Amino acid sequence: MMRKAGTGRVGIVCSVLLSLSACSQTPAAVAAKPVTAARPAIATATPAAAAAFAIQPGAQLPWQTLRTIDGNEVTVAPGKRQLLLFFATWCHDSQRAMTQLMASDLVRQQDLQIIGIGREEQLPALQKFRSEYKLNFALVADPDRALYHKVASKGIPQLVTVAADGTIQQVLLGEVPDAIAQLHW
Repeated sequence: MMRKAGTGRVGIVCSVLLSLSACSQTPAAVAAKPVTAARPAIATATPAAAAAFAIQPGAQLPWQTLRTIDGNEVTVAPGKRQLLLFFATWCHDSQRAMTQLMASDLVRQQDLQIIGIGREEQLPALQKFRSEYKLNFALVADPDRALYHKVASKGIPQLVTVAADGTIQQVLLGEVPDAIAQLHW
């Protein structure tokens, strides 16, 4: 009898843990693709960090120009810091990160370029999301994860801070309540 009660608690704990990592999964099954880093990982990276991120601090961004959902090209601005936010419209952690970002002073900093990249997202969903969350920065659709796979291997939101010289400063899995507060350049 005691054993069954313990098994039930384990099941509840497992259910809670699985529900907390919901944004690590996509709503539809997607085949995993191997991801390689643009440059070797820094020696201090933990195995878990290396598994979650395809790009590491110290590397350069793997692109310079992206096309926004409005059809415009957005060039990673030299001399400006950047914040790249990989997200999905359906993900509660992504929604929370966007709400926190819009409430922060980051969106008003003239020396910061913010680009949101919608993982597995199409234009109509991103346009609706931009309107609902009153986003004032460029959004890019990444329907096939081509951009995402250059930065990460699992989980969203992924937040990438880039120094003015184009060097990656931080790659953060934003599945935490205060992800925006943890950003640094």
